[in-house]
Parts: sequence; structure tokens; C-alpha cells
Amino acid sequence: MISEDNALVEFVRDAVQNNFKSAQEGRPIYDEKDFVRIMTPGDTKTTVYREATDKDKQRFPKAWANYERGLEEVTEGTPLDQWNQISKSQTMELAHVNVRTVEQLVSVSDANIQRMGPGYMQLRDRAKQFLKSSGDDAAQAKAERENAELREKIALMQEQIDALLATKASDDDQPAKRGRPAKTEG
Repeated sequence: MISEDNALVEFVRDAVQNNFKSAQEGRPIYDEKDFVRIMTPGDTKTTVYREATDKDKQRFPKAWANYERGLEEVTEGTPLDQWNQISKSQTMELAHVNVRTVEQLVSVSDANIQRMGPGYMQLRDRAKQFLKSSGDDAAQAKAERENAELREKIALMQEQIDALLATKASDDDQPAKRGRPAKTEG
């Protein structure tokens, strides 16, 4: 399942009985069609499963593109079982309500988080803080990389300046020729 547009989305191919053809042939005839399963993180009671429409394909382009390429649906984000601020039992309880990543936990609505029971509101707040601090760490790492690149450029430019000054100094050490410049024929 892919988390997209605040929903967990999965496109699947399913067989649907074609009643008209079945009546003509006198036996069950099935057509394969594309379906979409849409779930809300934190809510096990609301699952939409229906034939996929063009609107679904536009609303969930990443999930549709993966489905078309035949890729296995991959959950994006930090898996809850890899997050050290959650217990194994909480991970399993959240998986039951279709929440498998820290990012999905952050997107659970207030109403659904309250239904989950005591402690999950605080857990969601910790998840938000985790994502915020991770973003801050990423920004700091990027700034440090850019700073290191700029220092390298400055060092290279300083070497070039030193080389130019050295060649100018050696030119200045040469005695100047006296007299008129040589006449060129033109």
C-alpha cells in the first residue's frame, strides 16, 4: 500500500462476473478489471473497494504508476518497527489499523487517534517531533555539505590567485628592456 493524499491506496486487478456474457454462454464468464482499495490510516471500518476510475488514477498517480509498472506496492516512510520510540505491541496495534510508518501515524486524524485509546495522541505527537527533528537534521547536513563545498572552492581559488601572483612576481623580476620598441612592418 502506498500512502498518498492522506490515504493508504492499492490498485489491484480482480475478476468480475459478466452477467450478460454468462447468460449467453450458459456458464460463468468473468472480465478482469482494475480496482482500487482506499483506507484511512487509523480506521479499520472505512475501506473503499471499487472499480478504479480515471479520477482515482489522477488522485493517486504514484500508486497507479507503480501498479501499471507491475511493481510491488511499497510502503514509503520510516517503518514503525524501526522507530525506537514505540513498543512492539504498539507497532502491532497500529498495523491492525493500517498504520505502518511514522509518517502514516502523523497523518491519523484526531477522531481516529482518540478511538485507538490512551497514549496514542502522545505517540502521534512524538512522531511529529521525530519527523520535525529529522527534517532539521537533514537541513543541517545539507548546510554542512554546502559549506564544505564552498571551502573547497575558496581553497582552489586561493591556489589560483597565489599561482597568478607568483607568475606576476617572476615577470616583475625580469629587467625591463630599454629603448624604443622594435618597429614592425605593416
